[in-house]
Amino acid sequence: MVSSAVTDVPAPFARALGTLRDAARNLRVQVKEVPAPRAARFSVALEGTLPDPDDDAHELADGTFVVLFDPPTVGDADGSFKVIVLVRAELDAEMSVDPVLSEVAWAWLTESLTRFTGPVDALGGSVTRTITTSHGAVSSRPGTVELELRASWAPQTPDLSGHLEAWAHVMRSCAGLPDVPEGVAVLPGRS
Repeated sequence: MVSSAVTDVPAPFARALGTLRDAARNLRVQVKEVPAPRAARFSVALEGTLPDPDDDAHELADGTFVVLFDPPTVGDADGSFKVIVLVRAELDAEMSVDPVLSEVAWAWLTESLTRFTGPVDALGGSVTRTITTSHGAVSSRPGTVELELRASWAPQTPDLSGHLEAWAHVMRSCAGLPDVPEGVAVLPGRS
């Protein structure tokens, strides 16, 4: 995870890779490195999946976490970092019709960033709700509703551990998993 095979990387990007490598070990999301876009001189991309604890064959959510980096210029100590994230999760029927779903999903992101990273610059993005209804020969397939959150921002430091944690937290929130510390079990509700 977060390959160190690339040589001759600027020190701020090397620090960022190290913080991602350390943070990825404790996310409660399965993370692997994937080919990164060539939108900056240096970049890294991670893909995450959140397996269903009750069904290993089913994912509750997935997404990508991309870091773009342009080396420092005169007067810029750390260079220019940009984080780009995607989170997708299938929603239950009740949540899918909530009129404030987009605002709630965006709040999950902003609250997670505040909790795990502190201030960021140039935060922007979108929340999309997709409703799929099957027809004809495939009409027996159940309808689905998927939430997709896309966002980008500029971190203020090369320490990206909190940014990765915030992304994983948003993924768990979109999947409807409770926010509990690692190692704590959630008791089922009473009937």
